[in-house]
Amino acid sequence: MSELGILPIDIPTLALSRGLMQMMLAGLLIYVGSQQARSISARLWAAGLLLNGLALFVFVIVAPTSWEPVVTTINHTAMALGSAFLLLGFWRFNDEPPKLWLLALIVGFLLLSLIAWEFVWPNARLRVLSSAAGQALYLFALQHALRVPPRLEMRHIYVRLRWVVIIYLLVFVWSYASLSDVLPESARVDKNYHRSFFSVVSLLFMLALSVSCLALKFALLAARNADLAMTDWLTGLLNRRGFFIAAERERQDEARRPMSIVVIDIDYFKRINDEHGHAAGDEVIKALANALKQSASGKNHIARTGGEEFCILLPGTDLDDARQLAESLRAQCEQTPVVTDGPASITFKISAGVSQLAAAETIDHAINRADQALYVAKRDGRNRVVEAF
Repeated sequence: MSELGILPIDIPTLALSRGLMQMMLAGLLIYVGSQQARSISARLWAAGLLLNGLALFVFVIVAPTSWEPVVTTINHTAMALGSAFLLLGFWRFNDEPPKLWLLALIVGFLLLSLIAWEFVWPNARLRVLSSAAGQALYLFALQHALRVPPRLEMRHIYVRLRWVVIIYLLVFVWSYASLSDVLPESARVDKNYHRSFFSVVSLLFMLALSVSCLALKFALLAARNADLAMTDWLTGLLNRRGFFIAAERERQDEARRPMSIVVIDIDYFKRINDEHGHAAGDEVIKALANALKQSASGKNHIARTGGEEFCILLPGTDLDDARQLAESLRAQCEQTPVVTDGPASITFKISAGVSQLAAAETIDHAINRADQALYVAKRDGRNRVVEAF
């Protein structure tokens, strides 16, 4: 150690500090993440950190010889369950179905190694190495769970955390291969230095993992707030801002041409509010929004751009197909009464203007042409679809 110029590290104190840090971060995870979307993932991560911290606390206990099997059992069990909860938390955060067989394999491998090498055929070296193999399996599964983030905004966190896991996995394998005398002499280092190095790397890994879990919860909150800023509160459709952002993205994709726009307005909507009340008017708006969602495909973008005004962007759709879609919607609305809290249901009608984007045309200009067609539909008696030319 002195030749390398590195001060000796108190391994038990470092393990105790690491366990305390994990428990504090687990509490912070519960506080930050329990009230957000995917709150179950925050609780699972927190449980994993708490159990991992418990395993470290037990590790530094100086127990009488008769208690050593109990302490070892608690240490291995807490470590196995902690790993399972952390992995399960990432699966839930990704909205992936849990791979129960893999969890059973990780936990079962650690517990079977404990039973085999602690109670049946006592051998501390084999117990440590077989438990390390189970932890290596957990780390491999963890980096695999970090391949694809649930949202694009989290990609940079996933990429960096995956590299952290891969690097730690390599250090982990090197560490236990060195202890088991598998590595050649040239790859081995002094055991005291080895233990100090691995303890520090483990501390940094758990710190990076814990902070990444917190960062993911904050990233999810920011993404949800961004969604709300582009979503209409009543219908769940895009609002005007969200529609134009989506439209500009589609406009830049030249491969998805042609592209059409349908602008829709509810006929005599003010009369509906005056005669049936604003609550009934809201039900009519939601009924139209549901009809739009059912009729449009997944590639289309639907927005409520005003009080009773809606707009549909149809990538890959020409003017004739867009008109047919609008006609189908018009007929559906005319034939579908809306049930409200009042004594009678409401039948409403819509008018629509349809335009197709020209080669050098902007989204704004195409919408203005569809608006002009809608104005013609209103002027000529409503409850009709008019094409813009």
